[in-house]
Amino acid sequence: MTSTTQPTPLSRRLRRAALALAGGSLALWLGFELVCRAVDLPGLSLQELDPLTHAREQMIVQPHPYLGYANKPNYAREATEKNPTSAHHNSFGFRGRETTWAKPAGVWRVLCMGGSSTYGLGPTSDESNWTSRLEAHLNAANPAKRVEVINGGCQGWSTHESLINLKIRGVDFQPDLVLVYQTFNDMRCALYPGVQRDNTHWRAVWPIERPNYVLDTLEKSYAFLAWRRYGTDWWENNSNLAAWAIVDMGKYKDNYAQPTDIPRGMANYQRNLVSIIGVAHAHGAEVLLAPECMRGSDFDLFASGAQQRAAFEEISAIVERVAAERSVPFCNPRPVLEGEAERQRAADGADKVFTREVHLTDEGCDLLGRTLAARIVELGLIR
Repeated sequence: MTSTTQPTPLSRRLRRAALALAGGSLALWLGFELVCRAVDLPGLSLQELDPLTHAREQMIVQPHPYLGYANKPNYAREATEKNPTSAHHNSFGFRGRETTWAKPAGVWRVLCMGGSSTYGLGPTSDESNWTSRLEAHLNAANPAKRVEVINGGCQGWSTHESLINLKIRGVDFQPDLVLVYQTFNDMRCALYPGVQRDNTHWRAVWPIERPNYVLDTLEKSYAFLAWRRYGTDWWENNSNLAAWAIVDMGKYKDNYAQPTDIPRGMANYQRNLVSIIGVAHAHGAEVLLAPECMRGSDFDLFASGAQQRAAFEEISAIVERVAAERSVPFCNPRPVLEGEAERQRAADGADKVFTREVHLTDEGCDLLGRTLAARIVELGLIR
């Protein structure tokens, strides 16, 4: 005879409770999904729940196999009341108007190399950026040839990226002058923990997304998006370019107060400058070296401010030393811009030259463009 064990009253109650809990959870999930799709609730729109997708669409850069990342071609951002600055990239990804690989007859072409202060994080438009003002001031000097200035800068780049950019793209534009305005990012590379010769202690590999059908399915759920957005550190870890492009960004309270090999970092910069000069000369271009200008008081915002200030002075001195050793033109705009900013702060309590650190206002950009143009004319480089 076969005996059948009947569920005990307790097990039946537990089973009913589990089913009720599962049913209630399913009802809550379905209700949440339906409400989010039917009603526009604060903080629960798709753009708010998945800001990364929107941020990628708005990002001014994109991955590049040799440069880490580079400016996005044909990008456009128009000025708005909330953000009164505009920016436009041509088909090559350079900020400013369209250009051509081949240099037109009768044109003297300048290629500017640098990071965000060259790209232009601060000025209100392409036309007010210092590269455009440089072109305007040079053409106003009535040179024998029409001057065209190409903005080869990209935010976050050091001379590691600029050297590669010059080698694989820049020289093909047949520049007559390569103008290097780049010290600040290299200074921070030199101060970052674990300095390596190839800068891999600083520059991270841009994450490549592979097809993930499970994640793609989950991302169709508002409940999952809400949990990921507000219940995890997902957005905090993906909310800015530095998190994508710099090793261990956010790991330290002060990235530039950690033990590292500063002399090696400075040697990297000097090596890169020498290589940029060599590449430019090999392709028939002259080189003008200029250290970036800086609102020094912004160093005081960091615990490592004194160390950064000393490193900034050291790396600026390297620019002048390399120019002298390699017999290339040199321009130091720092006394002009930093001096004017000091004068304004003494008179008005604030300056209209810098927005922060090395980033310039429209007024600062015009002053830098005018200073560099005067030096180029003084040296008789346009010929």
